[in-house]
Amino acid sequence: MQPRNNSLTTVEADLFRYPIATPHWGAQGGSAFTVRAVASINATPSVVLQHLLDTANYPAWNNFVPRVTLLSTPDSSNSSAECQLQEGVLFTEHVDMYGHGKPSGFVKVKLLMTTLEETEDSGRKNYKVVWLGKAYPDWALRSERVHVIRCDDNGNSTYDVWETFSGPLALLVRLCVGKTLVERFRQWNQELKSHSEQVG
Repeated sequence: MQPRNNSLTTVEADLFRYPIATPHWGAQGGSAFTVRAVASINATPSVVLQHLLDTANYPAWNNFVPRVTLLSTPDSSNSSAECQLQEGVLFTEHVDMYGHGKPSGFVKVKLLMTTLEETEDSGRKNYKVVWLGKAYPDWALRSERVHVIRCDDNGNSTYDVWETFSGPLALLVRLCVGKTLVERFRQWNQELKSHSEQVG
């Protein structure tokens, strides 16, 4: 899925019954599925990455995940790491799945950040961030979320995020909250886009 045009107002999201492979779990079959959203953002990839990793500012822009609790930090001597997602950090998302805005209704989702990768293409820096789901035993439900931030011809960003679910519980997840996840991923992209463009 790519934006239909080059308009920086574009945010697209969809659910795919043919799942997209992920770095850790690879290609998945059976009842696996993927939720994906793509946005064009009028900000550099480094700015988008900064807002993605800085969980202290999530309450300012992120209504889907308004709070994150870091359960571990690889470098406890670095005070800036207290709210910063890094490789090896285990964290909990407090997810407002249905947009009610009430903390009592938030769903807690445990994740492990496994990858922060920087690549360069024709002098342009691109980034990949990977979060591995840790909320359920692997035999029951496997999930992996991949964020790719690419630099376009104008120095702005294409933000592409997808999460693939597999395992026996994947079908239940798709039937119960599949459509909701599509809307929440669209919301996440739109809010990250707006915040990155306004704050810089």
